[in-house]
Amino acid sequence: MKRFFFNLHLIIGLCSAVILLVLSLSGTVIAFEPELNRLMHPELTKVAVTGPRLSWDVVKQRVEQQAPGWKLSRFYFPDAPNDSTYVRLRSTRTHRIRQIYVNQYTGRILGSTEDGPNLLIRIHDLHVNFLTGTIAGHPGNIAVMAGTWSLLILSITGLILWFPRKVFHFHWRSPGPRLNRDLHMSLGFWSSAAMFAFALTGVGLHYQTGKLLDLLNRPSNATFRPGHGTSIEAMLQTARETLPGAEIPRLLLPEKAGDPVFLYMRFPEDKTPAGRSFVTLDAKTGDVLSVGSSRTAPVLESALVQYTREIHTGTLFGAPTRILAALLALCLALLTLTGPLIWINKRRAKLHGRRALARAKHSMMR
Repeated sequence: MKRFFFNLHLIIGLCSAVILLVLSLSGTVIAFEPELNRLMHPELTKVAVTGPRLSWDVVKQRVEQQAPGWKLSRFYFPDAPNDSTYVRLRSTRTHRIRQIYVNQYTGRILGSTEDGPNLLIRIHDLHVNFLTGTIAGHPGNIAVMAGTWSLLILSITGLILWFPRKVFHFHWRSPGPRLNRDLHMSLGFWSSAAMFAFALTGVGLHYQTGKLLDLLNRPSNATFRPGHGTSIEAMLQTARETLPGAEIPRLLLPEKAGDPVFLYMRFPEDKTPAGRSFVTLDAKTGDVLSVGSSRTAPVLESALVQYTREIHTGTLFGAPTRILAALLALCLALLTLTGPLIWINKRRAKLHGRRALARAKHSMMR
């Protein structure tokens, strides 16, 4: 049976090595994407505090005036007064998405990281869809999912193969091939749970894409209470009263008729940027349709919906888990390099043995 797992591990590892190497290195970078983005684009992400901010309804109106043919569909509210506001626009003609930064004190569009070449966007796009499209069935989507499923299988088969050999013993002074083999086995064993978690949550995120709001906004979460109206400020007030003590990091406006207004909510104990709670409002009346609180949500719902993204991105407990996720992503890169090297070293050893045997036979025949 171990021979079967060995061959399975070997074949899948060799076939998926390049994809997994790309995903691991790009994942290490995007673990710190917000900080890198602020560092690389201070002219977009920072604003001068010149007085009280405009109402969000005025900000929306001014943005749409500066961008004819586009409608503001999402607010990503700033965490600090001198942070700019990140918003998403949708074309009224082509439904194309554009993400821009806005000065909330003047309503002026500052620009977009999508304008011109942007390394961070390319790296993010590489990690998510291999640069070839986010639609299911596109080559990039297939490649990422193939790599994710491969990692899931590799984490299980590797654990079976590596335990207990070389798990608790490691010799830094071993010869190169032996050292490489020991490193792969030991590192693979101790990181197997993390690799399994990366893969499982990656698969979960793939199947959640486009369905997250449906998963959260279920009849079991239904609750009704009158709102304060349909203006942005009125809906924010309704959400704050519905979940007292929670901040509102994001607001999603309806993209088609019948969709609710969706507000992400974050309690002080939540370290993930988007929070783990939500409120949905009727777009026509502003009344509350449903509520989900991280303080009262069922464990299964939290695990399947909220925690999936947080575990995968390392935002579960803020900066410490993001650093840990980046280090584990580097471990995956190391595994994808040392694994094929084991196979290459074995091939070289066999070839060297055959040549030595051939030379010995030739010497005996002389």
